[in-house]
Amino acid sequence: MFALFTNGGVMVWFILLASLIGMAVFAERFVHFHRAQIALGDFLKGIRNCIRRNNHVEAIAICDDAPGPVAQVARTAILRHDRSRSEIHEAIESVAIQEERRLEKNLPILWTVAQVTPLLGMIGTVFGMIRAFRKIQETGKLTGATDLAEGVWEALASTGMGLAAAVCAYVAYNYLVWRKNEMIRDMELCGTELMNAFAELERERRKDEFDLSEP
Repeated sequence: MFALFTNGGVMVWFILLASLIGMAVFAERFVHFHRAQIALGDFLKGIRNCIRRNNHVEAIAICDDAPGPVAQVARTAILRHDRSRSEIHEAIESVAIQEERRLEKNLPILWTVAQVTPLLGMIGTVFGMIRAFRKIQETGKLTGATDLAEGVWEALASTGMGLAAAVCAYVAYNYLVWRKNEMIRDMELCGTELMNAFAELERERRKDEFDLSEP
């Protein structure tokens, strides 16, 4: 491994720098997603129980204690439980968009690393081949394998490291996108479940009023 850096040329170090940046982004997003993930089923169960008891203060407290975007969506919906269905839906959409942007933070950097590292490897390959052909030009017919080794080393090391870094960054990016999409689906499900809970509560309230109004 040490030989890759000593003989790989300057582009290998740029690839290493890009890889370290990608690793830092992945670690930060992984920790963020892990902390933001909640048990959606248990969370919704607790919220629905509070809504059925008309205890919105406790429901908001549950949201405040829970981390992540799903809790923010639920909190927004509960605070507007007495509004119309369209107003609740618009508020949920607005918060969901903001939370999605937070989830996507730094992901473009990781995508850029996946796209740039193989190109850096290709540049290193070109530099290595230029060095090899220059050696041929300088030594003429007396050129041997040892004379070409330095240029070939640089070319192969740059290509290999660029491809390896790109594969790792691409896999990491797709994993994080999958985690992000899972949370977005959880937000959508949470919003739908709460709107249905509010509608059900409103139907029960109207039914009780109708029963009381009958002679």
